[in-house]
Amino acid sequence: MPKVTPAMLQKLAGMGIMAFSGLLLLRGEINVAIGLFVFGMGLYGKSAMFPDGMKWGQAPNAEVPPPQPPARRGSMSREEALQVLGLKSGATPEEIKLTHKRLIKDFHPDKGGSDYLAAKINEAKDVLLRG
Repeated sequence: MPKVTPAMLQKLAGMGIMAFSGLLLLRGEINVAIGLFVFGMGLYGKSAMFPDGMKWGQAPNAEVPPPQPPARRGSMSREEALQVLGLKSGATPEEIKLTHKRLIKDFHPDKGGSDYLAAKINEAKDVLLRG
């Protein structure tokens, strides 16, 4: 019986995950299927995201930089706040609130937006309404 290596197990796991994603796709679970397929390709070693494959149990080639802290509150200038909301200088508080409401509805994390963009939109509104 041939010796099973970690690399062989990784490729087999990748193929299995890709096959499972195909079954999910047939059931209509496209969002989950795509994510699993990309992960499976990474394990198999054929993904653009992971050209060398994912290496199990091996030290990474380069150190991962530490995560950057979130942007400080209050560091946004009035001009930047106007750009974030897409407003011109002299916008009224009502215009600021309406624009904020429209943008936050589109970019809220619960609606598929990002935490970062929602925070920037909220910060821009606060900056403009303060001054």
